[in-house]
Amino acid sequence: MKVLIANTLYFPDEVGGAEVATRLLADGLTRAGIEVCVVCATGTGDDRSEEVNGTTVYRLRSTNLYWPHAPGEHSRVAKLIWHAIDVRNTSMSRKLAEIIEREKPDIVHTANLSCLSVDAWRVANNAGVPIVHTIHDYYLLCPTSSMLSAGKPCVGQCGVCSLYAKPKQMASAQVNVAVGVSDFVLKKHVESGFFSRAAKTTVIHNCYQPINESAVPQHSRRVENAPLRLGMLGRVLPEKGLELLLDQLLADQSLDWTLAVGGTGDQDYVESLKAKYADPRVSFLGRVDPSDFLSTIDILVVPSVWNEPFGLVVLEAYSHGVPVVGSNMGGIPEIIEPRSKLLFDVARPETLIGKIHEATALIDDPSTRDRLRQHARRFSLDTMIHSYVELYEGMVCLEERKPWLAARREAN
Repeated sequence: MKVLIANTLYFPDEVGGAEVATRLLADGLTRAGIEVCVVCATGTGDDRSEEVNGTTVYRLRSTNLYWPHAPGEHSRVAKLIWHAIDVRNTSMSRKLAEIIEREKPDIVHTANLSCLSVDAWRVANNAGVPIVHTIHDYYLLCPTSSMLSAGKPCVGQCGVCSLYAKPKQMASAQVNVAVGVSDFVLKKHVESGFFSRAAKTTVIHNCYQPINESAVPQHSRRVENAPLRLGMLGRVLPEKGLELLLDQLLADQSLDWTLAVGGTGDQDYVESLKAKYADPRVSFLGRVDPSDFLSTIDILVVPSVWNEPFGLVVLEAYSHGVPVVGSNMGGIPEIIEPRSKLLFDVARPETLIGKIHEATALIDDPSTRDRLRQHARRFSLDTMIHSYVELYEGMVCLEERKPWLAARREAN
């Protein structure tokens, strides 16, 4: 079996969980004996192909108005033109059609399609190749991919987003199987009319980066009567809820704490946070090694104020035995360890401190770290790969019963 995976970016260009999950999927499928090729976009150089960990990767030079992952701002008009082209970027579609003809995959598996265009679905459908699409974010519903307005999550689509999404919604009818990385993000799309003709919709959770537990840095235990070491890890963005966390910590008198913030973000925004929350207990560390970072904190806080599609950092913390206090937004409740129930209500931010107190009580329980690691293993790479392989095999068996596909393969 051969699978062609299409995603906006691919290793080493990784800006978020979708790119990490795509790389892990490609590598895992290859190790499982499935032939894989990857198609992604790039903002530099010419179209080219290369081998990455045994996988052929086609990097297609973007042909839109600008490369969205480069620094710099663009006018509202330029953004509107960019999105209009992206809906059906015929230049990128021709390139993809040539690769499908060359590679002859049994399955086309799409993920984030910004820059590649949702027209990829039409191309695959015309080639007679069944399509799996994994939903990692809200790009199909919202041009910002976040469904946020004025710092608050949108309950539904606004008028502008509805107009933006309509062509993508119509194109999504060509997808055979739609996969959500969480039940929350899948339902958001199905309820908005996406994937109306899909034979199946299902949830396959992302996995965390596999780690060698014996090589994980020794966790430094909290010294008795020392401040509680809180951590926040990931991109420093308004929707990640750092301001909510700091507001609650600075207003509270019941905790003795320090907060380490690991991750980068817009420099102006980060500098504004440093000025607004100038407190010696708060450290902005910039880019960090996740394992090293997690080995030095007692509790990870994930205070997202938007509907996180998944929340990979939660599982990364659990894989290191670190308790997580998370918000009740998006897909986070689906992966929080159920016995600890450390979810706070974003609508009532004062509940955050109470959950941190509950997490503090877990630290001294010797069984906590093992229990959290065990929970993380439910989201292992092997589990994710097995789920996708089972899905592919079912689709190929179904498609092989179709005479037109048999004829196509015989012609090839």
